[in-house]
Amino acid sequence: MFESASLGRSYSTKEYDALKEDLRGRLFAAQREAREHDVPALVIIEGVDGVGKDAVVNLLSAWMDAKNIRNHTFWLETDEEKKRPEAWRYWRALPGKGEMAVFFGGWYSEPIRKFCCGGLDENDFNRRMQRWARLERALAASGTLIVKFWLHIGKKAHKERLEQRLKHKGHRSFTPYDKKSEENYDALVSAAAKAITITDRAYAPWTLIDAFDANFRNVAVTRALTAALSSAVAARETLAQEAPVMTSQACPEGSSMPERDDAAAFNALDAVDLSSAREHSEYKKKLAALQEDIYALTYKAWKHGISSTLVFEGWDAAGKGGAIRRLTAGMDARIVRVIPISAPTDEELAHHYLWRFWRHVPMAGFVTVYDRSWYGRVLVERVEGLTPSADWKRAYAEINDFEAQLREPHNIVVKYWLHISQEEQLRRFRERENTPWKQYKITEEDWRNREKFPAYMEAAEEMFARTSTEEAPWHIVPAEDKKYARLDVLRIYRDTLKKALKRI
Repeated sequence: MFESASLGRSYSTKEYDALKEDLRGRLFAAQREAREHDVPALVIIEGVDGVGKDAVVNLLSAWMDAKNIRNHTFWLETDEEKKRPEAWRYWRALPGKGEMAVFFGGWYSEPIRKFCCGGLDENDFNRRMQRWARLERALAASGTLIVKFWLHIGKKAHKERLEQRLKHKGHRSFTPYDKKSEENYDALVSAAAKAITITDRAYAPWTLIDAFDANFRNVAVTRALTAALSSAVAARETLAQEAPVMTSQACPEGSSMPERDDAAAFNALDAVDLSSAREHSEYKKKLAALQEDIYALTYKAWKHGISSTLVFEGWDAAGKGGAIRRLTAGMDARIVRVIPISAPTDEELAHHYLWRFWRHVPMAGFVTVYDRSWYGRVLVERVEGLTPSADWKRAYAEINDFEAQLREPHNIVVKYWLHISQEEQLRRFRERENTPWKQYKITEEDWRNREKFPAYMEAAEEMFARTSTEEAPWHIVPAEDKKYARLDVLRIYRDTLKKALKRI
């Protein structure tokens, strides 16, 4: 695989000096055009040790507009990073529209070197590489340009450079596997070849760079990055010319579910018994008991580092806010956080749609409650025509992958859908309009969404079918009676906590 990158090609100083000003100008111009076209660019610099990865990162910063570049080095995990899913540290650093992020090794460095040194078995290594391939596919599909460089030198040159580095007192290793991997060239190259084979895709290709000579290396990297930026701009211009105009019509063309036939349709929401109710005296006793149980269980989960991600979805006026208040009242306020989700900000719109949710992923032992969530992608964005069908259809797999990461290793993901009838929703809407202190809860948008009830029903059904997994199932809660719904929400979470604690 690395034969062409081990030839030891070079440019003399004179040749390099004759090229570099033109190369620098072209690269700067390509970066400017990419920014003008809102192209987010992710550049990953990897390679064997002693090839000048740091020099390449410094060169890019010097030759481009540094205001729009963020360089990220991922050495030893911080305490904050250790307490969250592995991908959290990378999602926080992803570029927004018109920005460029340069990852020094990124998500490849640690697993490649760990596998090289026997710290990962082959199955785990393959699984991690496939995860990063899925992430790159999701980023590329949302418009991110991904450019990956593997800087390479032959075994003899590597040995000579290692001997020189070891003579310097300032030479240091930043992770436990750095020293072992740099002394084991064959194993490192073998691990890299396996990683590149698994993750080399048209949407996120690897470019192998002969890094024996710094001048040749710099020219090759600069030309490849300039070409990639220019191609991304050209693709963005073509897409803008060919893309159809989005409309706000419900259920845009391309829905993968058949049209609903009300005379014959039967689905998960139709099967919910909405007559369930609780008497007030019974409700108060059971609520207090459940809250007491949850307080004790969440404390045990905190001690064992088990985090909880709770998702609340459902119809407008179904009682999500009231259920969340009763649930969090049974937890220590220091370990729980409620994230209300509304229309995304400009900063959030500039990133992949999951970026804003990754930001709030709970630390080990903590609880995050999302009042509305990433499921807006396949609900409101689908029904209102805010997202092309190809994007929301792709989101099911992206969401399942996201939630699988939230669950590792023993963490909890609980997803609630609070269900009420259209008649009960109408009654609650009118109550809100006629109660002064509740009027802020009702808007014109609520009434407009109500008119699209069948379309939202169809979208919800497909959402249940495609994203209710064994690790993160949907719980459809009958919410016609608020007291019953609140008890059911607390009971489900209590039982889930018990099961999680039994597994450790």
